[in-house]
Formats: sequence, C-alpha cells, structure tokens
Amino acid sequence: MKQYAPENIRNVVLLSHSGAGKTSLSEAVLFTAEAITRLGRVDAGSTTSDYDPDEMKRGISINLTLLPCEWQDTKINLMDTPGYSDFAGEVKAAVRVSEGAVIVVSAAAGVEVGTEQAWAYSEEAGLARLIFINKMDRENANFYKTVDELRSRFGPKCLPLQLPLGAHNDFKGIVDLLKMKGYVGSKAEETEVPASLKDQVSSFHEKMVETIAEVDDTLIEKYLGGEELSLEELKTGLRQAVISGKIVPVLTGSGLQNVGVAPLL
Repeated sequence: MKQYAPENIRNVVLLSHSGAGKTSLSEAVLFTAEAITRLGRVDAGSTTSDYDPDEMKRGISINLTLLPCEWQDTKINLMDTPGYSDFAGEVKAAVRVSEGAVIVVSAAAGVEVGTEQAWAYSEEAGLARLIFINKMDRENANFYKTVDELRSRFGPKCLPLQLPLGAHNDFKGIVDLLKMKGYVGSKAEETEVPASLKDQVSSFHEKMVETIAEVDDTLIEKYLGGEELSLEELKTGLRQAVISGKIVPVLTGSGLQNVGVAPLL
C-alpha cells in the first residue's frame, strides 16, 4: 500500500444494532476496493473482520477490527465494531479515533435500540455521519418505512440520496438522486431510472435539492430565484452540510449481495 498524505486518509467507524449487517458490509467494501479477492460470509466463518475463533463460532463480532483499503486515491481505515452492548468499550475506542461514522440499519428491522446508541455515540463525539439502510434483499425489507423511522427519531436532516430498485428477491440496485441515474448489480452498472419510479424519484430529488440549498445562503438564493443548481454545486453544498452535521445522507443496498457498496464508497 502506497503512502498517503493526511488529507487523503479517512478513518471511518461502522456502527449499528447487532445483526444489521456491519461485518457483511465491511467484507463487501474490502472486496469492491480489491483489498481481498473473495467475498467471505458470516455464516461460513470466512469474513476478514471476524477472525477470532469465538466470533467464527458464534457468528457475531466481539472485537474491534481495523480494515484498511484504497479507493479513488484515498486510504480508508474502516473499523468494524461489535453490535452487542456487552462490547461497548470496543465501540467507544473506535469512535474516539474516527473522523466519520457509517450507521448501518436493517431495512427489515428498522431503527433499533443499538441504532439510537450509535447515533448517541456519534453525537457525543461530533462525528460527521451517514446512514446505510442494509439488507434490502431480505424479506420484509422496507426502505421507506425505515426512512420515516429515522426522520422521526433523528430529525429531518436524515436525507435520502438514493432510492432502492426493488426489494426482497427483486432488489437489484439503487437510484442516485444526485445524478438521477440507476446503478444495478455488484458492479454498479449504470441504467436509466424505470418509468414506474420516475414520479417518486423526481419528488425525492426535489426535496433533496431544497434541503441542500437551505444550508447555504448562495445556493438558497439561486434556488429561490428559480435557477437550477448544478451537480457540482449540489455536491459542494452537500459535503459542507455533512461535515457540519446539518445533513445526514441516507444510502441503501445489500452488503451480503454486494449491491450499493461501490456508491457507498
């Protein structure tokens, strides 16, 4: 691994309630970033993160694991943490050395006690964060219900930047609301937004643009003046809003199926 300047290094902690799929997601991240050559599974005891015999036997994370990888000229130090509150010391240690957090939420289970604890840790540490709604391939997965729960618990700053393409057995990819494009499969192949979703996508896109514009005086003036904001303006405004904690992006996918992971990176 080559040497990186400090501005090109990201220390990111994965947080969630137990069973939301952090370890499967971290495995998919490593595989997508080509840090590993095969995709391990928790139930097979073959993931990079859960290497301890007790973790492999029980199928849960017990230890904090550092998982370095490289993506687009950036080194990412990803930290997979245990979900059970018994191992909160490991979680707090990871939060202490992180610059940002990815809070993983199961699309089937929704917001749980561990989700609220993860949010509280992030708030206490002042971490910029995003939320990844995982397990869209699972039975009873409901992205929109989960988003409503997130906004109810944590406020309207939880802002969807993606919508899922399908759910359960029909889940195949995501729609990027910034680029207004669909991305399917583990290789995130670009596709057009399905006609059946266009109205819904347009509605969420407009809400996203309005929310981003509201956190920047220049952008809101332009937006209220009826001018269209460029992709670069939206990205710049979004980045500043995330760093300042005014917006928490909501992304989605499936760690187990390695769908939505490249856009997450």
